[in-house]
Amino acid sequence: MSTAPAALRAKRRRAGMNSTRRLSADFWKFFAAAFFFDLGFGLFFFLFPLYLTDLHCDERTIGHITACLTLGNVAGTLPATMLARRFGLRPLLLFTFCTAPLVSVLRVMFLSPSAQLALAFAAGLALCCWPICFSPVVASLTSAHNRASGFSIVFATGIGMGTCAGILGGFVPEFLHAGKMHVSLIGGMRTVLMFACAIILVGAWPLWKLRLTDQLSQPQRRVRLFHPFLLRFLPPFILWNVVTGSFPAFGAIYLQQVLRIPLGRLGMVFSASQMVQFFAALAAPLLVRRRGLIKGIATAQIATSVFLVLIGVTNIVSAAVVLYLAYNAMQFMCSPGIYHLLMDRIPEEERSTASALQNLCGALCQAGTAAISGSCIVMFGYPPLLVANAASALVSALLFLAIPRMENRPNSPAEPASAAVMEHSAECSQS
Repeated sequence: MSTAPAALRAKRRRAGMNSTRRLSADFWKFFAAAFFFDLGFGLFFFLFPLYLTDLHCDERTIGHITACLTLGNVAGTLPATMLARRFGLRPLLLFTFCTAPLVSVLRVMFLSPSAQLALAFAAGLALCCWPICFSPVVASLTSAHNRASGFSIVFATGIGMGTCAGILGGFVPEFLHAGKMHVSLIGGMRTVLMFACAIILVGAWPLWKLRLTDQLSQPQRRVRLFHPFLLRFLPPFILWNVVTGSFPAFGAIYLQQVLRIPLGRLGMVFSASQMVQFFAALAAPLLVRRRGLIKGIATAQIATSVFLVLIGVTNIVSAAVVLYLAYNAMQFMCSPGIYHLLMDRIPEEERSTASALQNLCGALCQAGTAAISGSCIVMFGYPPLLVANAASALVSALLFLAIPRMENRPNSPAEPASAAVMEHSAECSQS
């Protein structure tokens, strides 16, 4: 009798360890496309603000450009959602992989303020399909048993690509500047930015070979535009987007302009931050297993709040770099859990709509946050901004912790989408 529970626990552990082996071939095709997407745009978004800074753009201007990028994302969200439901996810992903790098090339070439604002808006339009399609694609290519592993693998690999992006973005422009080619530092940055756009285009090839079995077919019953769970999910998610859309947009500029770290070393710091994000995303399932999904998210957010305050009060460069790395790790440790929470609570036929609304709310929040943050930095400096970010992270954590209590109310209108799966798994385990 005593050996049966032990054998059952051993079987569960083996099932958890082998969950990544059950991921389908189509999942790995999407993984390959995301690999090139994350590497290319990781390199572009790391280097482009520094490129603009060397062209004498201040944080206010960069904040306005970032806001236009996000507003373009917002403007394209609802049309892209309707197109996804009509034509499926794959055509929209191919559109993003082909048009976004081409618009990014134009952003590098045309540098007038009006052109930068217009092209940033166009880039947002081109990029809006990725966050809409990302979660539903991963959810459709995984099962309830390996979905957490699927999200963690894609998140962690995308973060890991940022490590390569930091090395390339930090050293290649200086290498071209110091080498026999005698390229200016700005010219070296421009060359690397063009190379990043070419990398993104390569990702269209595995995406072209991807066949999605669960494209967004029209449901037989009417789908709600706004699932009741979103009433509980969106407030902490929006506050969390204040945190992710404020200081991270100016992190590289902070390290270069305030801490006076040269570009080569800055690339190493950025790579190190991506590396700790990589391990943090891989460790996210362990945190969820130990603390639970919602408590794990809140734990990472509270730690993020603490590290933001510590970054704002320290004046020692080495200590600030270590705290910056820890802040990045905690910030990205909760990202897979947040997406997992939403996809787990929403029925399959409503996931694309919920993902679009999530992206719309997050993008609107980040658009305003980026513009306001840039102006605040110019007027007040970085410490007040870091304290405000820390407060937002703390309140977001408290709101996430309140979700289970709201779900346990007698008149709660929403049931977890995965409840049937969890009940079936419990019955199987008892048998």
